[in-house]
Amino acid sequence: MDRRVTVVVAASFIAVAARMSLVQFLGIYFVHRAGIDVTTVGLAFLCENIARGLAAPFFGTLSDRLGRRPLLIASSLVTAVVLPAFLLVTGPATLLAWSLLLGTAGAINIPVSSALLLDLAPPERRQSVLALNYTVMSVAYTLGVIPAGYIAERGYGILAAASAAGYALVAALYLAALRGPLPLERAAPAPSPPRSRSSFR
Repeated sequence: MDRRVTVVVAASFIAVAARMSLVQFLGIYFVHRAGIDVTTVGLAFLCENIARGLAAPFFGTLSDRLGRRPLLIASSLVTAVVLPAFLLVTGPATLLAWSLLLGTAGAINIPVSSALLLDLAPPERRQSVLALNYTVMSVAYTLGVIPAGYIAERGYGILAAASAAGYALVAALYLAALRGPLPLERAAPAPSPPRSRSSFR
């Protein structure tokens, strides 16, 4: 088994934990701190999910062309900036813009990381690798929430910084541990050599 499978699974765990440590409390923040109507907050969360669902197939196809690694790193870095920007939300318009940005950035991670796992795992192990990744993400959902309530009581700024640090760690993990050509990159056909002038005579 390629050791980079462990890297991708670990990155998925950190990303989900970092996200869930914050998103569980965002509704409370937007309603009670930002003073936004609860219905508007619900619609904004719906827009985030719609943006994620619509953009996911596009980014999956794009990763086939550009490679998995650059998109995963870019997604982690963008999310590290966008996610804590909830502190800048002051009304419905900024909430909608933030939700669409977060949904678009989040559309990359799960489909592209799953595709990378399929690239790295041997055919007979692909189902078990995907099952392991799903289990790890489920555990991260739970563990990410446990300390979040305590941190939120100390201040939402601390919670925002912690979630941003989690995604920055994911980007660093991909940069440091996913070295060398990945399977999709190795399988890419070499560019055809330029034609000589004699071929046009």
